[in-house]
Amino acid sequence: MAKDWSIKNLYFYLVCLVTLFLFVGGVISGINSAMQIALPDKPNIPIVYSYYPEYRSESNQAEFDPPPLEELEKRRAEQEQTDRYYQGYAKRSLLNSIALMIISAPFYLYHWNRVKP
Repeated sequence: MAKDWSIKNLYFYLVCLVTLFLFVGGVISGINSAMQIALPDKPNIPIVYSYYPEYRSESNQAEFDPPPLEELEKRRAEQEQTDRYYQGYAKRSLLNSIALMIISAPFYLYHWNRVKP
């Protein structure tokens, strides 16, 4: 019985616990990143507000004065650039999660096989 709780076995159990947590964290992060790629977050606001945020609050204007076409195109291009950035970030995050799972799994398996009597 004393052999089961040696310093060496405690070390193996501790490494198994840590690598198991790393693997589970990688799985959770990977699922979250995959969902961000498949279903990106989009604000649920009218298109006028995304192009012209000054009209979000109630104003005293009776009529809506649309911004010039150049301004709308500029804001649309900025939004597309931001969307591409967040898609790239989600893809990098997914790859990091996969790498974490690939690295932690062999460490876990090796140490778990060593701790078994």
